[in-house]
Amino acid sequence: MSNHTEAGQGSRDLCDALYSSLKAKVPDLQRSQSAKWCGYFQKGNKRFAYMNHRKEQGRIEVWFLGEVDDESKYPNISIQARMPTSGGFGRDFGARFFLDSPRAVPEAARLLLNVSHAASLEHS
Repeated sequence: MSNHTEAGQGSRDLCDALYSSLKAKVPDLQRSQSAKWCGYFQKGNKRFAYMNHRKEQGRIEVWFLGEVDDESKYPNISIQARMPTSGGFGRDFGARFFLDSPRAVPEAARLLLNVSHAASLEHS
């Protein structure tokens, strides 16, 4: 796992494609980069997704805010629930998925927009 700059090209490309897809639909979308994560948020609101990059693999791990009420709406995304933990991140970001292909970016963006971004507006 690494930050955006040190990640492998495939991992960076997926993060950039996902960000671009969301930016087209979310006004004032911002991306913050830290030593381990990229965080997506709408200016003035809570972060709604965190991307964890890979150095060697063309994939990103996406932790998202909110709960998916119907996983069948996202058939190409394998959502994995997390065991509840203490602390804000563990409580708020209860699920994740891996994004491995540019073809899955539109569906991943739709999930983040409908579930995670919507939840961030409720938490602000």
